[in-house]
Amino acid sequence: MKNLLFLTLAFCGLLAQPLRAATDPAEPFWFVQITDTHHGKHLHQWRFRQAIKEINALPVPVSCVIHTGDFSSDSLYREEVAATISNLCAQLPQPVLKVPGNHDLTLNKRHGTNRFLEAAEMYRRYLGPFLQVHETDQALFLAICTETLRRKDAPPLPGFDPLKALDERLAQCPPDKPVFVFTHVPDCDDFYLNHYEPAWENEDGRRAWREVLGRYPNVKAVIGGHFHRAVQAEHPDNIPTIVAPCIASFWGRQGSFRLYRYENGCLSYQEVYLVDPPAETAIDADGFIVKPEEPEKTETPAAPAESLRPAA
Repeated sequence: MKNLLFLTLAFCGLLAQPLRAATDPAEPFWFVQITDTHHGKHLHQWRFRQAIKEINALPVPVSCVIHTGDFSSDSLYREEVAATISNLCAQLPQPVLKVPGNHDLTLNKRHGTNRFLEAAEMYRRYLGPFLQVHETDQALFLAICTETLRRKDAPPLPGFDPLKALDERLAQCPPDKPVFVFTHVPDCDDFYLNHYEPAWENEDGRRAWREVLGRYPNVKAVIGGHFHRAVQAEHPDNIPTIVAPCIASFWGRQGSFRLYRYENGCLSYQEVYLVDPPAETAIDADGFIVKPEEPEKTETPAAPAESLRPAA
């Protein structure tokens, strides 16, 4: 298993409380999370393509792949960016669930809510709805956009209520089937620059989100990105929040994605790290390595034949 670093963390405590002791599938299954690919840097495009190759070469069957957001760096409102990302995701043969990040649905003072809504429409057109689900005989995978729930200044997304959508879909799932919920920004606090700061500024939204999740004992974990590093946070209601590291190179991060395994109530994962090409390697905007051009060969004219002279 090339470039595979085993970093396994099992959440066997999920079965500690009787309310959460659902009947778990005995056979193991695997799924993949990729996050924060941040289209815009040539190296990021290369890493995204390399991750796709590594995922397609995994030696275990993968139920689905979940991209937990920040496909772009504030450029998803541009159609060519959204189309490029959609084409990359289509190279994965497994079902691919997607959820937008804060740098996809960009919201800033300069553009107001217009850029946010433009990006939302482009996301829907090329990457799909704001609630995406894949269900197997063994588990339910649910990816949901929470940007309007966690931010006080975000406008509502037309026709989409995240709490209602989450509650209705979880209610349809058999109570003994494990559920994994994916979103971009984790609802736990972020420990950054040696202090804690809330990742969700809307505390009312966070409480409502946790209240809905708490109604369903078969929700095994909430899995996100955004922090660009690995984090695991426990909550009083016993639904852990798990955060994966990123593809993007910001802060000197090594690109990676995560392979999860679930068996007998225990969730474990392995980081799959990507090895970048040498720093001097030229990479084009599509993420392909540019081969140096060979200098043109010029034929040297043959020297004129010496005149034959009679022997002295």
